[in-house]
Amino acid sequence: MLARFCLLVIFLRLQFGLAKNNYDIAIKSLSCKIIAKTYVNNFDCILVRQRTAVVAVKFSLNQTIEHFDVHGTFDFLKKDKNRMNIADMKMDGCKYLGSMYQNNIVGKLFKRLKSVSNLPANCPVLKGKLYEIRNYTFISDEFPPGAPQAKWQVRLKMLKSSELVADVSIEGAVVYNT
Repeated sequence: MLARFCLLVIFLRLQFGLAKNNYDIAIKSLSCKIIAKTYVNNFDCILVRQRTAVVAVKFSLNQTIEHFDVHGTFDFLKKDKNRMNIADMKMDGCKYLGSMYQNNIVGKLFKRLKSVSNLPANCPVLKGKLYEIRNYTFISDEFPPGAPQAKWQVRLKMLKSSELVADVSIEGAVVYNT
């Protein structure tokens, strides 16, 4: 009887998101590159802490941007160093800033990202203003329970009228606490 009760409690915790994930999101590397200097003045990314990862980003623009797109890819890295593509998505950057995507995992991550940054709520993204993301922490409880222990890479490309403006690469891992 007690065993059934314990199983029921565990099941309900998992169903309603009450269980804490038993893993950390670790970041091995973070890089940001300016591709089109006509648009971006500076773009700095700092990996503050690797395990239970914390990152900081600063950028400013040379031109006010009225519209931009974000092309993101998410790959698992296999032991033989090959990639297995999990997601490949293109998003309207202005709609993303306005939280149009708030009902999916990308939107949930962005909601907290807004709380630690001065990113605009919509377009335009203004010339000359220093935008910052201050100490964004990757919290495992915002990700699905039971994520596989794996190494992964996220690549984000910021595009203006199909022209590559900036490139971000994050390599990390899901590391279980044992």
